[in-house]
Amino acid sequence: MVDAIKTTVNRLEPTKGRASEGRSAGAGVATVAPSPSVDKVTVSSVASSKAHTQLAEAPSIDMEAVKRIKDAIARGKYPIDVDRMSEALMDAYRDMKT
Repeated sequence: MVDAIKTTVNRLEPTKGRASEGRSAGAGVATVAPSPSVDKVTVSSVASSKAHTQLAEAPSIDMEAVKRIKDAIARGKYPIDVDRMSEALMDAYRDMKT
């Protein structure tokens, strides 16, 4: 679950900078010049409706997995590694801050 969140966050964040732009050829020193251009993205209505259709067709929740987990929790048999969980949450938090 945490890996899925990390992947989503990383996919949504824009690139912080473009090191290949504005490099100087002198003395092996690279400088990055600010880019005056603004990137714009437009999604056609056809692509948008197609995406909505695909999302609507895909099951968003695996109800069988939810039932198994609920049953295991109710029986007290759901293993939780608190150290692993806290580390994963802290890693996700650190990744979001950078």
